[in-house]
Amino acid sequence: MTLEEFEHHLREALSHLYDPAYHPHEQFWTMMGCEPQRGVEALQAALVQEIKRFEPAPETPPFARIRRLYELLSYRYIKGLTQEETAEALNLSLRHIRREQQHAVAMLARRLWEQNHSETLPGGTAAQNDSQWPEPAAPEGESTAWRSQVRQELVSLQRSAPGLVTELEAAVASAAKLTGVLFPENSIRLKVELEEANLAVTVHPSVLNQILVTAIEKLAQQMSLGQITLQAEKEDNDIKIIITGQPVMSDKPLYSDFIEEILNIVGGSSRVRTEDELISFELRLPAAHKVAVLVVDDNADLVHFYRRYTLGTRYEIIHVAEGQRVFEWVDHSPPDLIVLDVMLPDSNGWELLTQLRQHPATKTVPIIVCSVVRREKLALALGATLYVPKPVGYQQFIQALDQAIGGLQHEV
Repeated sequence: MTLEEFEHHLREALSHLYDPAYHPHEQFWTMMGCEPQRGVEALQAALVQEIKRFEPAPETPPFARIRRLYELLSYRYIKGLTQEETAEALNLSLRHIRREQQHAVAMLARRLWEQNHSETLPGGTAAQNDSQWPEPAAPEGESTAWRSQVRQELVSLQRSAPGLVTELEAAVASAAKLTGVLFPENSIRLKVELEEANLAVTVHPSVLNQILVTAIEKLAQQMSLGQITLQAEKEDNDIKIIITGQPVMSDKPLYSDFIEEILNIVGGSSRVRTEDELISFELRLPAAHKVAVLVVDDNADLVHFYRRYTLGTRYEIIHVAEGQRVFEWVDHSPPDLIVLDVMLPDSNGWELLTQLRQHPATKTVPIIVCSVVRREKLALALGATLYVPKPVGYQQFIQALDQAIGGLQHEV
């Protein structure tokens, strides 16, 4: 049984943790050190005990990620909470919980796998203190100060360029140039296979570049020759990037604390796959989708600035100057977001807001009232998602769009 197969069986067992009719795979019994004749309850008890063994030491900071991963497993599989209840308990978005759960179970699988294959791992990995989460040591360091600095850097990038999206093709080309110096005498080739065009992610270009360079470098460190292949595709609401090295000459576990911390912040995830002499990073990042923003405002100069503000972002501005024409547009092509001025030459903006909230095509569309009229309480009472006073600057405008559309749910 491979690590990937074991992880699959572990996920299945955890999803049926309290199901008395569940019948695990025979090899999974052996890997967990249980005998089938003892009944499925013995296996379930063993899984609960293994999760409890991962509780971090008391001195571990409450905000450390290793503690959050343990708490997630505890809430889900020991206390039996749903994902929604766990998200509320940990004060995280449901999407973030789903990603973290994938990572936590993968880490649990790796730990259990190492316990059963300690003779093949360098440095006695399986002999670690059971009270510590089994994260391999990484050059980037585990210090709280380092993690805090990473978050500060990302906050700075987001503030300097809010809403910016990154075209994957350009980011890959840049990373390929930088990583060329990692392969002496061309002993390792880098091959890029992007079958889909116009793939983009909601991650700053500098951040994506560092993720790609680090992943390629980590693979190269375990190879002396061969090929690293980078592939990408859209899957559901994510962009999946697979970076594969072959042949791999080292059996050292592939891990990057830097990549894990960055992905945790931006709402991504990663996993490592191994098969014979092949090893790969599978990275998932939130895909950038075009967001149609209908701006209802008679001030053409101001709309010109809105278009400049949204260059390079996922937002596409559509302008309607008269309130009477709004419903012609929404019936033809409903927008994803509406920015509404309540002082219009042909309509009462407040009545228009009410009508938009009653119209079938726009009753659930986020609406931002952006006006010189200082009536935030009235705007919200009539159904506006947000109120933003004019004049509005670049960062304030993009942040309002992000907040209204619900695109920034990751704490930084």
